[in-house]
Amino acid sequence: MTTNTQSFLTKHATSHLMDYQIQKINRQIQDFIHVNQEIDHYHFDVCPKCGKKHPRLIKAGLANSGKQMLKCKDCGKRFVIDRGQLTFYSHQPADKWNELIINTLEGNSLQHTAASIDVHEMTVFRMRHKFLKFLEDEESPICTQ
Repeated sequence: MTTNTQSFLTKHATSHLMDYQIQKINRQIQDFIHVNQEIDHYHFDVCPKCGKKHPRLIKAGLANSGKQMLKCKDCGKRFVIDRGQLTFYSHQPADKWNELIINTLEGNSLQHTAASIDVHEMTVFRMRHKFLKFLEDEESPICTQ
């Protein structure tokens, strides 16, 4: 999905911005649209805090990272919408995670991946290790059988 900044900013505003600033605004707009679309079809069968099946959940604001928070009406606890997923406790949006996964599977270096997703090399290092650990945890039950 590509978003045209022209529909959100005036021509006068874009004429005073650099290309990288316009690209950053486009990425942020796409992230907000993606979060809104994700909320429409996301469903928890069990509350990650109290364990109640089919919890009654309501929106409860946004986390500092911009992710949607949900609140369980039964226990009153709040949690981030991506709890238990690869992107949990990450400040990076899903599109950067997708790019990191592709670069990791292609065998690209940390420097190349950092340049392509526009984050620091240490952040890519941590993200890559979190991804590899996630794969290891998912694969473990299969290997033990």
